Amino acid sequence: MRRTKEQAAETRQTILKVAEELFLEKGYENVSLDEIAGAAAVTRGAVHWHFRNKQGLLFAIRDEMRLPMQDLAERLAADTTLAPLTALGDVISSTFSYLQADPRQRRILKVLLQVDWASSEDDPDSGKTFQHQFRGSLIKIFEAAERNEALPAPWTPKSAAIAFSAMLNGLINEWARGQTDFELVPDATAIVRTVLDAWSTLARSASTVAS
Repeated sequence: MRRTKEQAAETRQTILKVAEELFLEKGYENVSLDEIAGAAAVTRGAVHWHFRNKQGLLFAIRDEMRLPMQDLAERLAADTTLAPLTALGDVISSTFSYLQADPRQRRILKVLLQVDWASSEDDPDSGKTFQHQFRGSLIKIFEAAERNEALPAPWTPKSAAIAFSAMLNGLINEWARGQTDFELVPDATAIVRTVLDAWSTLARSASTVAS
């Protein structure tokens, strides 16, 4: 049974890697499920079983980019001694460095950004689901900040998550297009740090006044 699960996981990763390569090489719209199955040496049914459809493959590729945020939310829930906003800045900084150091990541983002996630014919809520999950992780992080009195009024965990998510999306979109000299490091990283530092400073000031 264990080997069967391992084989299924290996097959899934093979399909995902092949699909990613083909999307980068030919463009999302120009790649078929049959082509992906053939290149991965699996049946079309196997692709359907693991990913449902072609958009499911794109969602899987994009989902991998949000794992660090989920991990941070879990760490903050388990360790209340961590400074949430500092930890968030560190995670984003390391993620930006990783993305910028690997030119392949910029190309992958370009593929992802070309797709309208909210317009899936098979699952119109799939794009919203990703946004909700991503923001859900941010909300948990900002809830931890609020518990530590590190989130200044009038911000709430929800409003902070929405604003911060929109900012990150804008920064990444600007970089992924590659049409300016804007870079994730140091440009986007500095912007993120400035916002988080400003929130921390405001929260400390409010706490000092209150005491």
